[in-house]
Amino acid sequence: MATKIIRPESREEWLKYRESGIGSSEVATIVGLNPWESPYQLWRRKLGLDPAKQENFAMKAGHYLEDAVAQFWHDETGCEIIKRSAIDWLIVNTEKPYMRVSPDRTYWLTGLPHNAQNKGILECKTTQMSIDADDLPKHWFCQVQYQLGVAELQEGSLAWLCSGREFGYKNLSFVPDFFAWLCEEVDRFWVDNIQGKKEPEARTVQDVLIKFNRHTDGKVIEISDEIFEAYQGLKQVKEEIAALEEKKTAFENAIKLGFGDAEAISYGGQTLATWKAPKPSQKFDDKAFKAAHPDLFKEFSKEVQGARRFLLK
Repeated sequence: MATKIIRPESREEWLKYRESGIGSSEVATIVGLNPWESPYQLWRRKLGLDPAKQENFAMKAGHYLEDAVAQFWHDETGCEIIKRSAIDWLIVNTEKPYMRVSPDRTYWLTGLPHNAQNKGILECKTTQMSIDADDLPKHWFCQVQYQLGVAELQEGSLAWLCSGREFGYKNLSFVPDFFAWLCEEVDRFWVDNIQGKKEPEARTVQDVLIKFNRHTDGKVIEISDEIFEAYQGLKQVKEEIAALEEKKTAFENAIKLGFGDAEAISYGGQTLATWKAPKPSQKFDDKAFKAAHPDLFKEFSKEVQGARRFLLK
């Protein structure tokens, strides 16, 4: 493989370049290892059926805090971060231009001459999760491996800042077999699903709701044994929950009998529970308004499609 470097003139231009291929933040989605997005949802976004992701506060904060995470990592490792890598840039595979990555930072490998081959990739993360260095999030691992493979580098490091209070990092070496598998899946997704516009199968409930936000009246389908087993399991769990809810209600009622007009109960000086009425609040009486002003009610009313409702029979 061969690569080229693209250095856009603005962040907007950089975002446009990223949209034209498969980046490292998307590869875990393609192989089903991203807990936040499915291949079907990514496909819809890539084809413009759904809008591009809008940068929210957490995404913006993560971008701004890359410098802080990189500085923590430098302090811990002593490795020299390449200053020019802090800008928005891309590494593109010239044989497969849809394979493109934007490393957060690169750094010089310790004890080696400063040249194009003796670099490492640093991926910076900010998160609210507690991270175990020996059990990294799978989508993070995919991201670094894809970056290393496309950039044709052998060493990388993943650094994270948890809740602004805990820093950690893990050095990662390139795994050729894993990258080869990622390439196969990315190639298939790009050729079949993006270029060929083949719709991926729905893998999550959210996929089903996006694809079929309404049911088809009168349509009944015969399910598989696997789904029937899930149905039986759910029925059993619901019966167990109902029994527990009955016990819960009985205990609650027994406790409430001890309140009288008190707002709290205690035992041995320890407050155990409170039972207080909320402050009065204002509520719009839409039924009364409709009866008094039917024309005005109709003028400012609109039909809203509700979500599909799941009922167990």
